[in-house]
Amino acid sequence: MEENLDTLELNEMKEQIALLRRKLEKETIVNEKLIRSSMRDKLKAVKRKSYILCAVVIAAIPLWASPIFAYHSSWFIGASIAFMLIGVIHEIYCNQLLSTQNYITGSLVDEVRKLNRYRQLTRQWHRFGISFLCVWVPWFVYEGNSAGEIHVKYILISGLIGGIIGGAIGWTIYRKGQNAVSEVIEQIEELTGEKE
Repeated sequence: MEENLDTLELNEMKEQIALLRRKLEKETIVNEKLIRSSMRDKLKAVKRKSYILCAVVIAAIPLWASPIFAYHSSWFIGASIAFMLIGVIHEIYCNQLLSTQNYITGSLVDEVRKLNRYRQLTRQWHRFGISFLCVWVPWFVYEGNSAGEIHVKYILISGLIGGIIGGAIGWTIYRKGQNAVSEVIEQIEELTGEKE
């Protein structure tokens, strides 16, 4: 009788342990899904900001045909438009690496590789953009000064102020995007237990 009671208690304990294990497995799956969903949402926000920035740049391209820039050479205007278009194309290409569909069911290790590639490409573009602007800004000032008109000085001053404000906004967007991608990479490494 006592053996049957011990066996029943042992079986009950085994069932309770099995039930607890199933609950823990479900909780782990739910937590992993929440983390994957969070990663996807962060990357969607990065992509959204990037596409808004591209739309603003594309909308600004026709401004180069305005009378404000009549004093600038066609070489300067062409180089400026080319730089803007190349930037938009580069940004669209980089955003293809931020595929948000694979974060729910896909291989996270492959996504880490893509995210690292994204970070590398955006860093390279950022360095190129700063180098380009180191040439472009003096060129802009030279072309504006060579016109000799009084109102051109105001255009130069407003252009430089706009450039500083635009640069600050661009730097902020760049840093936030890099930080979000770094956070997602850290979350993936935490989930998979692998370091890239």
